[in-house]
Amino acid sequence: MKRCPRCEKTYPDSETFCDADGTALVPTGPAFAESAGGDETQQIECPVCGGKAQPGELICNFCGARLGIDPAAEQYTPPPSRPSTAPRSPTVRRGPSPSRPITGRMPEGNDGEKEGRGMFGVLGYLIAAIVALGGGAWLAIHLSSKGAETPVANASPSAAASVAAAVPTGPMVALANAMPVQVTGESASAPERNQDAARKFFEDHKNPLLDSYEHALAGDNTLRNAMVVRVRVLPSGNVDAASVRTSTNPNPAFDAEVVKDVSTWNFPPFSGSDVEIDYPIVFTNDPSTKDTLESQLNTKLTGLSPTEPPEFASSPPAPSSAASEAVSAPTPASVEPPPAEAVAPAPLPPPPPRRHHVASAPKPPPMTLQQRVLQALSSNPRTRRVNCYTSGNTVTIFGKVFDNDARLYAEKVVRNVPGVGNVIDSLSTDEADWAARQAAIASQLYAAGLNTVTVKVIGHDAYLDGTVKTDAQKQQAVTITQNASPVRVAGNLIRVVPGNMFGF
Repeated sequence: MKRCPRCEKTYPDSETFCDADGTALVPTGPAFAESAGGDETQQIECPVCGGKAQPGELICNFCGARLGIDPAAEQYTPPPSRPSTAPRSPTVRRGPSPSRPITGRMPEGNDGEKEGRGMFGVLGYLIAAIVALGGGAWLAIHLSSKGAETPVANASPSAAASVAAAVPTGPMVALANAMPVQVTGESASAPERNQDAARKFFEDHKNPLLDSYEHALAGDNTLRNAMVVRVRVLPSGNVDAASVRTSTNPNPAFDAEVVKDVSTWNFPPFSGSDVEIDYPIVFTNDPSTKDTLESQLNTKLTGLSPTEPPEFASSPPAPSSAASEAVSAPTPASVEPPPAEAVAPAPLPPPPPRRHHVASAPKPPPMTLQQRVLQALSSNPRTRRVNCYTSGNTVTIFGKVFDNDARLYAEKVVRNVPGVGNVIDSLSTDEADWAARQAAIASQLYAAGLNTVTVKVIGHDAYLDGTVKTDAQKQQAVTITQNASPVRVAGNLIRVVPGNMFGF
């Protein structure tokens, strides 16, 4: 007899497996004990290594080879462990079907470990992706900042020229951006006289103003000014009067040139009435100072009274009424006597001799205060280069004299003119200009290491003196002098004194 070691069900000796759970049957009774004790005829030999296996085993315990057992043994589940003291019973290990090869599949117990490794892998990929994105963003920002600088550093000559052309350099004359052009009068809103037309006319006719400013810079390269220029335009387009209402840097000579230039403007003719146009104009040779000049001009204009006279004014003289009356009035010689009435024929006395009346010349109009001052200044050689303009009984003199003594003399001459109440002195001297040129040349010589060379400027002539070590340095001193100021070297008394063998 045989029995099932799991369910204890008995079977005849001809049966091999249990019908209920598929477990291999084992013999019962003394026969089983004998075979277990030393009978080896029931053991199975491994075809690979020759090891012995108990009946019902499918896998060799020595090499793991598959033993020739019925495929139904795949459903076998190993029995529960037994005490080590119990006799060893034949077991059947679970194995793959004989028709399928054995694979290296991991046991079911490793699924948790695999899942843990997968989560750590995903987490690692996420961290790596975040680091890569951060590095890419930093690289993009770095390259973009470098790319913004590269075109400027490696710009072609044509591109550099176009950029330089876009930024104004050198002397410039422009309307103030912060202050509008003001047009007053009955026709101020007409298309031919409104703000846009006035602004466009200025842009088209400002070149003479720029020429006058460049000429003024030749004498004073620090001249920067902002002013409000008022012009009165007739319907014919001619400028009837012009004046400088106020300016940030009063300069009578330059104001006179500006008024002279705008007085020659010819606007398009118009069928309306007169208008007055206020132009806020900025003169500067440094574009970075334009906003500062505009702010200063706006401050001065805000505090300007409507009745305050302009700083400089000029207008064409009006025709004299006396002269016009003299022209229109008939002369006594041209008046014919009324015809005599008819009388009886009688001898007439001889007519008295006819007297010819000569019309007296019209009296010239009285001289203005400005004309009287100019007449007094031009009569003296020391003050012939002095000019002036008046505002009430205040006289402002400008121009150039030789030295401070001539400056004081000119002021004295003006004060002695009848009607003068106050004198504003804006004169410059030749000696001051010479000293400025001399200082500029001395600075250039010192910067070139020629500190032992001295210079004296008189007019447009320069005189050099001192010592140098080589003829090349002597010639260098001449070149520096003529390049530093508009002068010529009229005398070169520089001595060449070579140094000793150590160069001292």
